[in-house]
Amino acid sequence: NIPEINSGTVIPYAVWDGGLAFFGGLIGLLISTYLISKKKFLNYFKLTDSILLFLPLIQAIGRLGNFFNYELYGKPTSMYWGIYIPQEYREPPYLDYTHFHPVFLYESVLNLFTFVILISIKKRFKTEGFITGIYLLSYSLIRLLMNTLRIDKEYFLIFETSDLLSALFLISGILIILNSMKKDSIKNRLAKFFSRVVTLSLILLAIISVTLNINLSLGYEFLFVLLTVVIPLLTIILFKVFGITSDFNVTKREERPKLFFVMAISFLLALILSFKTGDMRLITIYTTLNLTFVLGFLITLFWKVSFHMIWSILSLFFILFLWQIPSLYLLCLLIPLIGWSRLQLKRHTLKQVIGGGLLTLLCILLVLTFLKF
Repeated sequence: NIPEINSGTVIPYAVWDGGLAFFGGLIGLLISTYLISKKKFLNYFKLTDSILLFLPLIQAIGRLGNFFNYELYGKPTSMYWGIYIPQEYREPPYLDYTHFHPVFLYESVLNLFTFVILISIKKRFKTEGFITGIYLLSYSLIRLLMNTLRIDKEYFLIFETSDLLSALFLISGILIILNSMKKDSIKNRLAKFFSRVVTLSLILLAIISVTLNINLSLGYEFLFVLLTVVIPLLTIILFKVFGITSDFNVTKREERPKLFFVMAISFLLALILSFKTGDMRLITIYTTLNLTFVLGFLITLFWKVSFHMIWSILSLFFILFLWQIPSLYLLCLLIPLIGWSRLQLKRHTLKQVIGGGLLTLLCILLVLTFLKF
């Protein structure tokens, strides 16, 4: 509501005049609970488990109030359970329609179902944080599902705000559930899946995306594959064979600069080649790749960052950039899980994971915002 706030139409602190949103309340609840837990020296997840256990029931009852206010209805429908909305309460694009999806009722029923699930698993899973994780996961899925029917939407940049917050809470719920698991064997298997299979899948999808979306001659395709895939892989293998690096993951920071220097030269040649093609998408991709690797090379001289995060985020950016399909943004949910996997496997510290992620995002932002060709 930035334009409305600037014009004075909306006053942020006037909570008595409506405008309160559930996600804002949930964030406030989680923050205030955290502050209380610190002040009273209580376990944070014990508190949130107790509170969130009954929150779906409260939501289920509260959503029924939307029926009396003629709000939170969805798209027009001819289904027999569609509810009649008086014309004065209809959104402008839908003035000629009479019956709409009762989204509030759908959400109420699903919240009630969530409450039953939480009650049923409470005695079976006593690990602190498990109830909290299940609630965040389930409610996020409910909102993502309901948002496909809702017509009252607000946007932040290109993202629908409710979808964006739902995605953030969804991934938070998954991470809390994973963290609450007691058996390390299960967590390690999941971590290896995200660290190896998912990361490699994103890289493969990025390569396929470039191949399918950018038309190049066979000669150009061969050179790009050689410079971007073959030479970097051969470098990793040969460095290990000749003892320049200790392992294929290049775990030791001091061994990385030489490897990344060779790879950076290969990527630079690919960038020069991309200018010869004249394809702006290819130039953008290789400029981002080169900028990230050059800065990564310099940082690696002094500090270790997660190149799993760098490769994953770069690959995801290439996929989204080339396809321009909104639903593919759901792949962004994989990035925090890859980060968690590196922590669980003790391959990186939290600072190294965050550092690799922020470095890549910064390079993408710089290329898309400031560099003009």
